[in-house]
Amino acid sequence: MSHATVQVLHIDTPAMPRGAILVDLLFSAITGLFRAAQARKPTRSEEAASVRAMAFKLQDTDPGFASDLMMAASRHESLDDEPATSRR
Repeated sequence: MSHATVQVLHIDTPAMPRGAILVDLLFSAITGLFRAAQARKPTRSEEAASVRAMAFKLQDTDPGFASDLMMAASRHESLDDEPATSRR
């Protein structure tokens, strides 16, 4: 009869792969930078100013649309002047 001897070496695997903690810390730091830099909401005056700027650019090519944009900007900006109870 022939004999075969097999020696099995068992190495415990770590509970967490090497470097996972480092990658987690780096990921948390990078995503934290983007969360901290949230954009603020522009005011009605700033929004109206950007619409007026667009209207001025379109004045020569499409004066009717530019006029509509100017009126929309004025209406949007005037919403700050109305009391909160009259808004829908």
